[in-house]
Amino acid sequence: MTLSPSPSTRAFGLVMAAGSGHRLGGAAPKQYQTVGDRTVLRHAIDNLLADPRVAGVQVVIDPAHQELYKAAVAGLDLPPPALGGASRQESVRSGLAALADAGPEAVLIHDAARPFLTGDVLDRLFTALTHHDGAVPALPVVDSMKRGANGKIGADVARAGLWRAQTPQAFHFTAIHSAHQATADDPTLTDDASVAQRAGLTVALVDGD
Repeated sequence: MTLSPSPSTRAFGLVMAAGSGHRLGGAAPKQYQTVGDRTVLRHAIDNLLADPRVAGVQVVIDPAHQELYKAAVAGLDLPPPALGGASRQESVRSGLAALADAGPEAVLIHDAARPFLTGDVLDRLFTALTHHDGAVPALPVVDSMKRGANGKIGADVARAGLWRAQTPQAFHFTAIHSAHQATADDPTLTDDASVAQRAGLTVALVDGD
């Protein structure tokens, strides 16, 4: 597959905001807490829309967060949010289904809780899509890694070749849509790159941030 990383590419952002977001603490889910003058979710959306290769953004939300979502995206011309499911995979499938009628060539699946996406990362993702089915930004693991059980270290884990995956994870739309449908019954897959690999797609690693 090839995809030209040009402004004419029909790429869409799919922002996953359906999580409960309680681990951070605070009165609101983390995606609806503010950084500066905007919510974390709004930063994530705005940074995608700022790229001329991104034709639009579809957001997936928790059905219980309708009012929080409306306040966060006030003033933006977005389609109605897709509603998340019981798992992240189910939520992504909901978002991909909502995007299908827009005819995207590529999709950038992005976590709402990552507000500081840079244009450099998007450049690397779009370039990688010219040669691969998908691409994931990641950082090499630099900390010492331990495998433990019952509160004790069991063994060291070699960190060579280990990467910490980030988002957005970029894919040719038809390929990842089909991959999610084919792996819908597998609860062991932890991100969209895992779904893609299980379906036999090639996924590149690019430098994250």
